Amino acid sequence: MRTFFEPEQQEEFEAAQELMVRRFAVWAEQQGLPADPWVAEAAWDYRHAATPDGRLTLWSPAHVREFLLEWIPRRLTVQPGEELPDGPGTLATLLRYFDETGLRDPRGGALEANRAALETTAGQFRAAMADRELWGMAKFWATTAAEQGVDITDPHAMRRFSERAQRGQVPYDEALVERIMRRQFGSVPFAERALPQLPVVLPPLEELRDQARQSAVVRQLRVFTEWVGPAGRKLTTTGRLQMADGRCAGTDGTARYRRYRRSGACRSDTSHPLQCRPAGSAPAF
Repeated sequence: MRTFFEPEQQEEFEAAQELMVRRFAVWAEQQGLPADPWVAEAAWDYRHAATPDGRLTLWSPAHVREFLLEWIPRRLTVQPGEELPDGPGTLATLLRYFDETGLRDPRGGALEANRAALETTAGQFRAAMADRELWGMAKFWATTAAEQGVDITDPHAMRRFSERAQRGQVPYDEALVERIMRRQFGSVPFAERALPQLPVVLPPLEELRDQARQSAVVRQLRVFTEWVGPAGRKLTTTGRLQMADGRCAGTDGTARYRRYRRSGACRSDTSHPLQCRPAGSAPAF
């Protein structure tokens, strides 16, 4: 089974996702293990759309924690009276399914490490799902509508609810909505898919070194380190450059130092290599 799709291959991804969920559900039933189809589908959505590499069967402990404690709480709407889906149990079954069917990407976390992360997050999952601060805007409004008796599966009922909300006729926690919006739209909690990168052939190492030596930045750094010298520059008691050194360095220190050096204003001695002469003897420019 194919386990990687480029971002623009959405139709191919959805077809593979549907096939995987069906096969996974059959396998889990045969094994007598928990398997919520929505959670399995959401797991692939998360790895396909919200992680840079998009490797559907590559899971690490960090992926486990983010999926269970951030991704699902933001997106999964549980209506009043509905039972909370077994997110940790389903993900544990899914990772086992990947491992036993040869789909697991070996570049991911070890099965034992992922299991340890699952055990840690399992106790936090219910609280994360109930924490309204973690909800997304779509989940907030869907839950608010459901709590007020609206059938959220009915598009016409949801449209009427939306119109009433826009007219200010729906009671809701305005401060919470502002915090959710600030978190959701003011930050990027989930990574985006990385763009495909073409292969790059680098020149030989010596050629790279030659190019670096010709860089203006490298030349400036070389001049600057020469001016500083192996012993460093003598500082005042407050940790600042002495006045003569400050004038020698200036705001464009390396360029001014080169002019000083050419004019003879900077000299070498045993204590401070390439030390500047006192300010009175420095040429004006």
